[in-house]
Amino acid sequence: MFRTIDLFAGVGGVRLGFEQAGFECVFANDVDPRTKITYDLNFSSVPMHVQDMRELDYHALPDADFILGGFPCQAFSIAGHRQGFEDERDRGNLFFYICDMIKIKQPLGFLLENVKNLVSHDGGKTFQIIQYVLSEMGYYLKFQVLNSMTHGNIPQNRERIFIVGFKDPAMTERFSFPEPIDRTVDVIDILDLEVPEKYYYMGKPLYDRIKNDVTDPTKVYQWRRQYVRENKAGVCPTLTANMGTGGHNVPIICDDHGIRRLTPNECFKLQGFYDIILPNMTDSHLYKQAGNSVTVPVIKRIAKSILHASHI
Repeated sequence: MFRTIDLFAGVGGVRLGFEQAGFECVFANDVDPRTKITYDLNFSSVPMHVQDMRELDYHALPDADFILGGFPCQAFSIAGHRQGFEDERDRGNLFFYICDMIKIKQPLGFLLENVKNLVSHDGGKTFQIIQYVLSEMGYYLKFQVLNSMTHGNIPQNRERIFIVGFKDPAMTERFSFPEPIDRTVDVIDILDLEVPEKYYYMGKPLYDRIKNDVTDPTKVYQWRRQYVRENKAGVCPTLTANMGTGGHNVPIICDDHGIRRLTPNECFKLQGFYDIILPNMTDSHLYKQAGNSVTVPVIKRIAKSILHASHI
């Protein structure tokens, strides 16, 4: 069984996808102690280690066959300031710490994940640097942008770039990203059967501003500070980390009881966490964790392709 190190682990979406494909996690790390609460509730072995990855002793970590990391995307996101490697909070430069770990641990390969905009950031120069650095360490790369609604059978429009690297060029040749699949799951299929009253807008200040626009129970809407946007594709728009903090990105639906926002549990199901145990934590933190996560079924399909390529 191939062993993995799970960096920027969040609530464990990458780990879950790889475990479902047959991999074993031997170390998991994130800097956010709140994600550890959710993470440890849902994994019976190898609890999350909370520490800034720049302070880890890479030599002391368990050996692993693959290093996995959805490194922070704020520095490259369209929604952010797009400062890339010059990001004053050093989030962009965390990529180079992943490279340091790869140099020391020398895994068979890795999976890195980020926002789609990483490819075009700074006219493509940022991604050229990433490719150059990883290739100079002796890894052969393949990368592709995948969408959760076309590659994960998940009703969420979520595009992310995935970078897979192998030390063995033959493994790289055998690896291919999963092909698109038909989507058979709609948003209505993942809705909770019982929803607390607090998620409904009736009687709240925003209700009068959205009641005439949120009318189709098969659609998902968003409040964009000044207006309601309907998702024309009939899926949920991209879940974001700021859901629940500013309020303008929380997906909105109408059901038999009225107009409401999606619950945190529903947001996690829109990331492929169908059986997640949620802790007693504020909704704003749970929304953030769901928005920061990866889509599990997409990860599982990539992991299966990595597994196939790695067996000679």
